[in-house]
Amino acid sequence: MKILIAYDGSACATDAIQELKNAYLPEDGVEARILAVGEVRSPTEPALNLDPSLPIVTFAMENVQDIIQYAREAAERDAEEGKLLLSKLFPKWNITVSIHLHSPASTILEVSETWKPDLIVMGSHGRGALGRLFLGSVSLRVASESHASVRITRAKQERLSNATPAGSAPRILLAFDGSHSSSQAVHALLRRNWPTDTLLHIVTVIDVSILATPEYIWLVGSDLGVYEEMKESHIGHALHSLEGEMKKRFAHVTTATPAGTPARELLEEAKQFHADTIFIGSRGLSRFKRMLLGSVANGVLSHAEATVEIVR
Repeated sequence: MKILIAYDGSACATDAIQELKNAYLPEDGVEARILAVGEVRSPTEPALNLDPSLPIVTFAMENVQDIIQYAREAAERDAEEGKLLLSKLFPKWNITVSIHLHSPASTILEVSETWKPDLIVMGSHGRGALGRLFLGSVSLRVASESHASVRITRAKQERLSNATPAGSAPRILLAFDGSHSSSQAVHALLRRNWPTDTLLHIVTVIDVSILATPEYIWLVGSDLGVYEEMKESHIGHALHSLEGEMKKRFAHVTTATPAGTPARELLEEAKQFHADTIFIGSRGLSRFKRMLLGSVANGVLSHAEATVEIVR
Protein backbone atom coordinates (compact mmCIF):
# COMPACT_ATOMS: atom_id res chain seq x y z
CA MET A 1 0.00 0.00 0.00
CA LYS A 2 1.24 3.50 -0.87
CA ILE A 3 0.22 6.50 1.23
CA LEU A 4 1.00 10.14 0.42
CA ILE A 5 0.85 12.43 3.45
CA ALA A 6 0.79 16.19 2.90
CA TYR A 7 2.39 17.90 5.89
CA ASP A 8 3.07 21.56 6.67
CA GLY A 9 3.78 21.58 10.40
CA SER A 10 0.40 23.05 11.32
CA ALA A 11 -1.75 21.68 14.14
CA CYS A 12 -4.24 20.30 11.65
CA ALA A 13 -1.55 18.49 9.65
CA THR A 14 -0.12 17.07 12.87
CA ASP A 15 -3.56 15.84 13.92
CA ALA A 16 -4.01 14.21 10.49
CA ILE A 17 -0.91 12.09 11.10
CA GLN A 18 -1.74 11.27 14.71
CA GLU A 19 -5.31 10.38 13.77
CA LEU A 20 -4.01 7.69 11.39
CA LYS A 21 -3.82 5.35 14.36
CA ASN A 22 -7.63 5.33 14.16
CA ALA A 23 -7.58 4.33 10.47
CA TYR A 24 -6.40 0.79 11.35
CA LEU A 25 -4.06 0.61 8.38
CA PRO A 26 -1.56 -2.27 7.95
CA GLU A 27 1.28 -2.25 10.47
CA ASP A 28 3.84 -3.15 7.81
CA GLY A 29 4.16 -3.44 4.04
CA VAL A 30 3.28 0.24 3.64
CA GLU A 31 5.28 2.73 1.59
CA ALA A 32 4.58 6.23 2.94
CA ARG A 33 5.81 9.53 1.56
CA ILE A 34 5.75 12.79 3.52
CA LEU A 35 5.19 15.67 1.10
CA ALA A 36 6.14 19.18 2.23
CA VAL A 37 5.55 22.12 -0.08
CA GLY A 38 7.09 25.55 0.25
CA GLU A 39 4.56 27.84 -1.37
CA VAL A 40 6.46 30.13 -3.71
CA ARG A 41 4.53 32.36 -6.08
CA SER A 42 5.57 35.39 -8.04
CA PRO A 43 3.83 38.53 -6.74
CA THR A 44 3.48 39.71 -10.33
CA GLU A 45 1.45 36.76 -11.59
CA PRO A 46 -1.95 37.87 -12.93
CA ALA A 47 -3.96 35.63 -10.61
CA LEU A 48 -2.83 37.62 -7.56
CA ASN A 49 -3.88 40.93 -9.12
CA LEU A 50 -1.34 42.95 -7.13
CA ASP A 51 -0.24 46.47 -8.00
CA PRO A 52 3.49 46.24 -8.95
CA SER A 53 4.12 49.49 -7.10
CA LEU A 54 3.06 48.06 -3.73
CA PRO A 55 5.94 47.85 -1.21
CA ILE A 56 5.31 44.13 -0.57
CA VAL A 57 5.63 43.40 -4.29
CA THR A 58 8.82 45.43 -4.58
CA PHE A 59 10.28 43.71 -1.52
CA ALA A 60 9.45 40.25 -2.85
CA MET A 61 11.02 40.95 -6.23
CA GLU A 62 14.20 42.33 -4.66
CA ASN A 63 14.56 39.40 -2.26
CA VAL A 64 13.26 36.53 -4.35
CA GLN A 65 16.27 34.25 -3.79
CA ASP A 66 16.12 34.71 -0.02
CA ILE A 67 12.40 33.96 -0.04
CA ILE A 68 12.92 30.78 -2.07
CA GLN A 69 15.69 29.66 0.27
CA TYR A 70 13.52 30.30 3.32
CA ALA A 71 10.64 28.35 1.78
CA ARG A 72 12.90 25.41 0.96
CA GLU A 73 14.45 25.26 4.44
CA ALA A 74 11.02 25.49 6.08
CA ALA A 75 9.66 22.70 3.88
CA GLU A 76 12.66 20.52 4.73
CA ARG A 77 12.04 21.03 8.45
CA ASP A 78 8.37 20.21 8.03
CA ALA A 79 9.16 17.03 6.08
CA GLU A 80 11.55 15.72 8.71
CA GLU A 81 9.12 16.60 11.50
CA GLY A 82 6.31 14.76 9.72
CA LYS A 83 8.55 11.74 9.13
CA LEU A 84 9.46 11.59 12.82
CA LEU A 85 5.81 11.79 13.90
CA LEU A 86 4.78 9.05 11.49
CA SER A 87 7.68 6.74 12.33
CA LYS A 88 6.71 6.79 16.00
CA LEU A 89 3.22 5.58 15.13
CA PHE A 90 4.24 3.11 12.42
CA PRO A 91 7.84 2.02 12.98
CA LYS A 92 7.64 -0.75 10.35
CA TRP A 93 6.54 1.53 7.51
CA ASN A 94 9.00 2.53 4.80
CA ILE A 95 8.87 6.33 5.10
CA THR A 96 10.48 8.81 2.69
CA VAL A 97 10.19 12.57 2.26
CA SER A 98 9.61 14.77 -0.77
CA ILE A 99 10.29 18.53 -0.89
CA HIS A 100 8.71 20.85 -3.48
CA LEU A 101 8.43 24.59 -4.10
CA HIS A 102 5.19 25.49 -5.83
CA SER A 103 1.45 25.79 -5.25
CA PRO A 104 0.38 23.26 -2.57
CA ALA A 105 -2.75 21.87 -4.25
CA SER A 106 -1.11 21.61 -7.67
CA THR A 107 1.94 19.91 -6.19
CA ILE A 108 -0.08 17.34 -4.25
CA LEU A 109 -2.07 16.49 -7.38
CA GLU A 110 1.06 16.29 -9.56
CA VAL A 111 2.90 14.03 -7.11
CA SER A 112 -0.19 11.87 -6.77
CA GLU A 113 -0.45 11.56 -10.55
CA THR A 114 3.15 10.37 -10.94
CA TRP A 115 3.63 8.36 -7.72
CA LYS A 116 0.09 6.90 -7.76
CA PRO A 117 -0.64 6.42 -4.04
CA ASP A 118 -3.58 4.37 -2.84
CA LEU A 119 -4.43 7.03 -0.27
CA ILE A 120 -3.70 10.73 0.27
CA VAL A 121 -3.78 11.99 3.87
CA MET A 122 -4.04 15.65 4.80
CA GLY A 123 -5.55 18.10 7.26
CA SER A 124 -8.64 20.07 6.33
CA HIS A 125 -6.88 23.38 7.01
CA GLY A 126 -3.35 24.50 7.67
CA ARG A 127 -1.16 27.52 7.48
CA GLY A 128 -2.25 30.43 5.33
CA ALA A 129 -0.22 31.73 2.42
CA LEU A 130 2.04 33.82 4.67
CA GLY A 131 2.85 30.74 6.72
CA ARG A 132 3.42 28.59 3.62
CA LEU A 133 0.73 25.99 3.23
CA PHE A 134 -2.80 24.72 3.37
CA LEU A 135 -5.99 26.64 3.17
CA GLY A 136 -9.31 24.85 3.24
CA SER A 137 -9.51 25.32 -0.53
CA VAL A 138 -6.41 23.14 -0.93
CA SER A 139 -7.98 20.09 0.72
CA LEU A 140 -11.21 20.61 -1.22
CA ARG A 141 -9.38 20.83 -4.53
CA VAL A 142 -7.31 17.73 -3.84
CA ALA A 143 -10.41 15.81 -2.76
CA SER A 144 -12.23 16.90 -5.93
CA GLU A 145 -9.48 16.33 -8.51
CA SER A 146 -7.32 13.51 -7.19
CA HIS A 147 -7.54 10.07 -8.78
CA ALA A 148 -6.57 8.49 -5.45
CA SER A 149 -8.66 8.05 -2.32
CA VAL A 150 -8.34 11.00 0.06
CA ARG A 151 -8.54 11.02 3.87
CA ILE A 152 -9.06 14.48 5.38
CA THR A 153 -8.96 15.20 9.10
CA ARG A 154 -10.12 18.30 10.91
CA ALA A 155 -8.07 19.79 13.74
CA LYS A 156 -8.60 18.06 17.07
CA GLN A 157 -10.39 21.02 18.63
CA GLU A 158 -12.90 21.01 15.75
CA ARG A 159 -13.71 17.35 16.43
CA LEU A 160 -14.11 17.60 20.21
CA SER A 161 -17.80 18.50 20.14
CA ASN A 162 -18.64 15.20 18.49
CA ALA A 163 -15.76 13.04 19.64
CA THR A 164 -16.12 9.80 21.59
CA PRO A 165 -14.01 9.34 24.74
CA ALA A 166 -10.45 8.09 24.33
CA GLY A 167 -10.29 4.31 24.29
CA SER A 168 -13.86 3.91 23.02
CA ALA A 169 -14.69 1.56 20.17
CA PRO A 170 -14.29 3.05 16.67
CA ARG A 171 -17.52 4.43 15.23
CA ILE A 172 -17.66 4.28 11.43
CA LEU A 173 -20.36 5.70 9.18
CA LEU A 174 -20.56 4.18 5.69
CA ALA A 175 -22.50 6.06 3.03
CA PHE A 176 -24.08 3.58 0.61
CA ASP A 177 -26.26 4.05 -2.46
CA GLY A 178 -25.69 0.88 -4.46
CA SER A 179 -23.38 2.58 -6.96
CA HIS A 180 -19.98 1.25 -8.02
CA SER A 181 -18.35 4.11 -6.13
CA SER A 182 -20.07 3.25 -2.85
CA SER A 183 -19.13 -0.40 -3.38
CA GLN A 184 -15.50 0.74 -3.56
CA ALA A 185 -15.99 2.43 -0.19
CA VAL A 186 -17.25 -0.89 1.18
CA HIS A 187 -14.17 -2.71 -0.10
CA ALA A 188 -11.84 -0.04 1.32
CA LEU A 189 -13.53 -0.39 4.69
CA LEU A 190 -13.13 -4.16 4.68
CA ARG A 191 -9.41 -3.95 3.95
CA ARG A 192 -8.75 -2.30 7.33
CA ASN A 193 -7.87 -4.15 10.53
CA TRP A 194 -10.81 -2.96 12.65
CA PRO A 195 -11.13 -4.04 16.29
CA THR A 196 -13.86 -6.55 17.05
CA ASP A 197 -15.89 -3.97 18.99
CA THR A 198 -16.07 -1.47 16.08
CA LEU A 199 -19.50 0.09 15.57
CA LEU A 200 -20.60 0.39 11.93
CA HIS A 201 -23.55 2.53 10.84
CA ILE A 202 -24.63 2.20 7.18
CA VAL A 203 -26.63 5.12 5.83
CA THR A 204 -28.61 5.17 2.57
CA VAL A 205 -30.25 8.52 1.89
CA ILE A 206 -33.46 8.68 -0.11
CA ASP A 207 -32.87 11.82 -2.17
CA VAL A 208 -36.18 13.69 -2.17
CA SER A 209 -34.77 16.41 -4.42
CA ILE A 210 -35.26 14.10 -7.36
CA LEU A 211 -39.04 14.33 -6.87
CA ALA A 212 -38.94 17.81 -8.37
CA THR A 213 -36.92 16.90 -11.47
CA PRO A 214 -38.56 16.61 -14.91
CA GLU A 215 -36.97 13.16 -15.28
CA TYR A 216 -38.79 11.84 -12.22
CA ILE A 217 -42.12 13.39 -13.17
CA TRP A 218 -41.74 11.93 -16.66
CA LEU A 219 -40.95 8.49 -15.22
CA VAL A 220 -43.66 8.14 -12.59
CA GLY A 221 -45.98 11.10 -12.97
CA SER A 222 -47.66 12.09 -9.72
CA ASP A 223 -47.67 8.60 -8.21
CA LEU A 224 -45.40 9.00 -5.20
CA GLY A 225 -46.08 5.40 -4.29
CA VAL A 226 -43.83 4.37 -7.15
CA TYR A 227 -40.95 6.21 -5.51
CA GLU A 228 -41.54 4.38 -2.22
CA GLU A 229 -41.78 1.10 -4.08
CA MET A 230 -38.47 1.74 -5.83
CA LYS A 231 -36.92 2.65 -2.51
CA GLU A 232 -38.07 -0.57 -0.86
CA SER A 233 -37.16 -2.84 -3.77
CA HIS A 234 -33.83 -2.06 -5.42
CA ILE A 235 -31.88 -0.26 -2.73
CA GLY A 236 -33.71 -2.01 0.10
CA HIS A 237 -32.50 -5.40 -1.08
CA ALA A 238 -28.97 -4.09 -1.67
CA LEU A 239 -28.81 -2.54 1.80
CA HIS A 240 -30.20 -5.66 3.46
CA SER A 241 -27.61 -7.79 1.65
CA LEU A 242 -24.79 -5.43 2.63
CA GLU A 243 -25.93 -5.43 6.26
CA GLY A 244 -25.80 -9.20 6.33
CA GLU A 245 -22.29 -9.30 4.89
CA MET A 246 -21.03 -6.63 7.28
CA LYS A 247 -22.38 -8.52 10.29
CA LYS A 248 -19.96 -11.31 9.40
CA ARG A 249 -17.12 -8.85 10.02
CA PHE A 250 -18.48 -6.38 12.58
CA ALA A 251 -20.22 -7.23 15.83
CA HIS A 252 -22.29 -4.04 15.85
CA VAL A 253 -24.01 -3.00 12.60
CA THR A 254 -26.93 -0.58 12.27
CA THR A 255 -28.61 0.95 9.22
CA ALA A 256 -30.67 4.02 8.43
CA THR A 257 -32.56 5.20 5.33
CA PRO A 258 -33.47 8.83 5.98
CA ALA A 259 -35.23 10.84 3.30
CA GLY A 260 -33.95 14.30 2.46
CA THR A 261 -30.97 16.06 0.93
CA PRO A 262 -28.10 13.54 0.86
CA ALA A 263 -25.26 15.64 2.29
CA ARG A 264 -27.46 17.10 5.03
CA GLU A 265 -28.86 13.73 6.07
CA LEU A 266 -25.44 12.09 6.12
CA LEU A 267 -24.05 14.88 8.27
CA GLU A 268 -26.97 14.61 10.68
CA GLU A 269 -26.59 10.82 10.92
CA ALA A 270 -22.85 11.24 11.55
CA LYS A 271 -23.54 13.72 14.30
CA GLN A 272 -26.19 11.58 16.00
CA PHE A 273 -24.03 8.47 15.71
CA HIS A 274 -20.91 10.33 16.94
CA ALA A 275 -18.96 8.98 13.96
CA ASP A 276 -15.18 9.07 14.11
CA THR A 277 -14.82 8.52 10.38
CA ILE A 278 -17.13 8.78 7.38
CA PHE A 279 -16.43 6.50 4.41
CA ILE A 280 -18.01 7.71 1.19
CA GLY A 281 -17.56 7.05 -2.52
CA SER A 282 -16.39 9.91 -4.68
CA ARG A 283 -19.38 9.66 -6.99
CA GLY A 284 -22.86 8.24 -6.62
CA LEU A 285 -25.43 7.25 -9.19
CA SER A 286 -26.13 9.69 -12.00
CA ARG A 287 -28.81 12.31 -11.41
CA PHE A 288 -31.12 10.72 -13.97
CA LYS A 289 -30.85 7.23 -12.42
CA ARG A 290 -30.35 7.93 -8.77
CA MET A 291 -32.93 7.74 -6.05
CA LEU A 292 -30.34 7.96 -3.33
CA LEU A 293 -26.93 9.27 -2.37
CA GLY A 294 -25.57 10.87 -5.53
CA SER A 295 -22.31 12.83 -5.65
CA VAL A 296 -22.31 14.57 -2.30
CA ALA A 297 -18.81 13.79 -1.06
CA ASN A 298 -17.64 17.39 -1.21
CA GLY A 299 -20.72 18.59 0.64
CA VAL A 300 -20.04 16.12 3.43
CA LEU A 301 -16.35 16.98 3.46
CA SER A 302 -17.00 20.70 3.76
CA HIS A 303 -19.13 20.43 6.90
CA ALA A 304 -18.34 17.15 8.66
CA GLU A 305 -16.91 17.24 12.17
CA ALA A 306 -15.51 13.73 11.70
CA THR A 307 -12.62 12.57 9.53
CA VAL A 308 -13.83 11.94 5.98
CA GLU A 309 -12.36 9.33 3.67
CA ILE A 310 -13.40 9.74 0.03
CA VAL A 311 -12.81 6.44 -1.74
CA ARG A 312 -11.91 6.02 -5.39
